[in-house]
Amino acid sequence: MELIERDYALQRLHDAAGRAGQGSGLTVLVSGEAGIGKTALVRRLVRDRAVDGDRVLWGSCEALFSPRPLGPIYDMASAFDPEVQGMLGVDGHRARLFSAILADLQQCSRTTLLILEDLHWADTATLDLVKYLARRISPLRAMLLLTYRDDEVGDRHPLQLVFGDLPADAAVRVPLSPLSEDGVASMARECGYPAAGIFAATGGNPFFVTEVLRADGVPASVRDAVLARAARQAPSVRALLDLVAIVPARIDVATVDAVLTPLAEDVTAALASGLLTLTDGWYAYRHELARIAMEKSLPAPHAMLLHENMLAHLEAEGSGVPLARLVHHAAGAHDTAAVLRYVPAAAAEAISHGSHCEAAKLYGVALAHASRLTPREQAALLGQRSYQCYLTDQADEALAASLRALAIWRELGELTQEGRTLRWLSRLHWFAGRNREAEAHADQAVALLEPLAEDSEFAWALSNRSQLDMLAGRTGEAVAWGTRALELAKRIGDTEVLTHAMNNVGAAMYARGEAEGRTLLEESLRMALEHGYGEHVARAYANLTSTEVIARDYPLAMRTIEEANLYFADRDLDAWANYILVWKARVDFEQGRWDDAARLASQMIVRDAVAPVTRIPAMAVLARIRLRRGDSGADALLEEASELASSTGELQRLAPVATARAEAAWLRGDHHLQDPWVLQTCVMAEGLGDRRELGELSFWCAKLGEARGVYHDDHDPYTMQADGHWQRAADAWDRLGCPYMRAIALWDGGESDKLAALAIFESLGACATAKLCREQLRQAGVRGMARGPRSTTAANPAGLTTRELHVMTLLAKGLSNAEIAQRIVRSEKTVEHHISAILRKLDVCSRGEAVAAAGRLGWMNSHQA
Repeated sequence: MELIERDYALQRLHDAAGRAGQGSGLTVLVSGEAGIGKTALVRRLVRDRAVDGDRVLWGSCEALFSPRPLGPIYDMASAFDPEVQGMLGVDGHRARLFSAILADLQQCSRTTLLILEDLHWADTATLDLVKYLARRISPLRAMLLLTYRDDEVGDRHPLQLVFGDLPADAAVRVPLSPLSEDGVASMARECGYPAAGIFAATGGNPFFVTEVLRADGVPASVRDAVLARAARQAPSVRALLDLVAIVPARIDVATVDAVLTPLAEDVTAALASGLLTLTDGWYAYRHELARIAMEKSLPAPHAMLLHENMLAHLEAEGSGVPLARLVHHAAGAHDTAAVLRYVPAAAAEAISHGSHCEAAKLYGVALAHASRLTPREQAALLGQRSYQCYLTDQADEALAASLRALAIWRELGELTQEGRTLRWLSRLHWFAGRNREAEAHADQAVALLEPLAEDSEFAWALSNRSQLDMLAGRTGEAVAWGTRALELAKRIGDTEVLTHAMNNVGAAMYARGEAEGRTLLEESLRMALEHGYGEHVARAYANLTSTEVIARDYPLAMRTIEEANLYFADRDLDAWANYILVWKARVDFEQGRWDDAARLASQMIVRDAVAPVTRIPAMAVLARIRLRRGDSGADALLEEASELASSTGELQRLAPVATARAEAAWLRGDHHLQDPWVLQTCVMAEGLGDRRELGELSFWCAKLGEARGVYHDDHDPYTMQADGHWQRAADAWDRLGCPYMRAIALWDGGESDKLAALAIFESLGACATAKLCREQLRQAGVRGMARGPRSTTAANPAGLTTRELHVMTLLAKGLSNAEIAQRIVRSEKTVEHHISAILRKLDVCSRGEAVAAAGRLGWMNSHQA
């Protein structure tokens, strides 16, 4: 059956492939619900492009218990050069593998269509590869074509972070909508059936329509249509359908022949049923929805038997069988021994590819079958699960696993393992923002391990104690504990503890402005990179970045962030990648790139799995942007951030929130500091002698009539302004590239300086700040102030045409491209061109941001269509 109502989508794919053929590579996202026709559209593109000699690399993600790392790349491995093939499945070669795939695309003389289907099921290594290639695809003769089910990708799905990383100028989105009633009627006519009732039963989903047309009459559901068709088959044909149903995506003919030995007439009947397809030696259901319907209909004993038979065959085959598939069938067969046999190797393979999320899932599968293990083995498995969950920002799961392990070690009387687990629980509680518990567990670990032996576990406990003091700003204690850990690590020759302790001591000293501290941090980073200590590399980048940002060395911080992002690009270390991104958001915020800062901070806030130590600064940044702009939601963010920060008790978490609360009071027009939360944070900063945090806090307290009188630094713009040198402060902020704070400094000048400050506030979209300042100027009797944007400018922000203004108002109402096209009597393609122009002129990346930006410009209410 030919494609129906997909001409525009197909043309967009052809346009993208044409651009790729000219050396302007693109990432294309084809999205839609299950059964909407994504695969059919891609197949048609491939068929059409065959005449141009394009190279096609096609792989699919699978719905296994835990997807095989880089599964789609294994699907297409034979099409790559020998170097790429040689690196697949080799431990520790993921970064080199990604580079080799990129080099293969660069060196190919033909246009390459690299197709990855069902990305909603992708493992994290595959998602990292997508990000890696998408950032580098622009100069290539290649198109990265991704399909996914948009109804399965919510705000918290890992794919959202991938989408956020895609370069806007090298990404094309092709959403597929359901067929119209006319389209459904056209399909019915092609099959010789009446169209009555079909659109209502299927909602225009092409796969559903096809299933209904194949059924005898309109069934109650598509599942009923699939099962009814299967029920009409002979038992031997049904056996073939059942076997293929337990294998996600596809199964090779050789395996089916070995396990089932179907007769030729049974294969012919299965294919004739329309349920099964046979392509290039592989059986597959015509659609995954049909396979799932069949799989779910299997009686549990029958499904277990099928999995048992499949597992036995795969085990007999020996090497070369994907470990993830062995785990899938072992779990389906409820074969505990097999699950426990294969999970360690499958998890190790996932870790070697940097797929820590998949490793965590695999250890979870093993734990569900762990009743036959000894208590010691169970505790070890729980520890492995905990660490992988920690690396991937699954703090609650990591804590639960470690607490179970601790109970087992205590029952066994294993003091060293108990101490080790207590130390690890300390780390997990810190990440969860529960610092009292973190310090209590840290002290327990030291007390338990110190009498036992001077070994690595005791060295770790010392270094962990140092780390907590460093994070809390207690420099002297951090250096003392860290020095003990360093000395012990050197004596026993433990390089990893040495790297960890050096990081702690270096970070504590560097935060106090001691140059030796940076030297130690850089040495810790070098050692971690040399030995492949991924977490310690991430910690070094995080501590370098945070200190550089707080010191306002923005160019150096941005270089460190870029290095860190390159390191994270091909590794599944979400906890650390998210933490670094929040510091990037703070740089963008302080340097006036508020839309970029808000976008990054929002990504962190909407995801449940993000740790409190990352959520707190993200909330502080987003709250301050909303406060200055006068947008809603700032107070709620501050309340939640305050609660989370209070639980940590750390100044580095409390200070950004306290500063935001103080600025909020100033923007409300308060003349006195009445917030005990802010005062308590000031007292803590004074007690710790933290000059950087105290500088900004003292400044905003002074704005509210609370002079702290402790902080003084002649090189700090806050001190300059406090001493009355507002012009020096404004110049310093200008050199730092901080426009908002420059305007705040200018506000202390004369009338012309105040008007210049007002212009800066308005250019930043700081509507609330501008409103406050305007009121103060009016009270001072200043005349001749501009009254904000002229009506013509307000009606035409950023030079939008009349047609673009009309489209913008329709966007604000939430209309789709198709609905807008109907309203303005133009094609969807024309609407898309208008929207692209609007995004470009407003310097935003999405429809939602465009609506928000237009709202801040104050013109939306007067131009509602």
